Amino acid sequence: MATCDRCGDPVETKNNAGHYRDKCWPCIEEVADEETSHRETCDGPDCLICSTP
Repeated sequence: MATCDRCGDPVETKNNAGHYRDKCWPCIEEVADEETSHRETCDGPDCLICSTP
């Protein structure tokens, strides 16, 4: 079993490829709530992500 890169707790969740995730599920949810979108933080005029509608 793997451990969470963020808090060190055991990681029981696997991704679609069958590998353990880097973070435990509570940390994944917490990070998702904290993070801002790429479009909110990107300043690149040639960014392929931001130029896509």
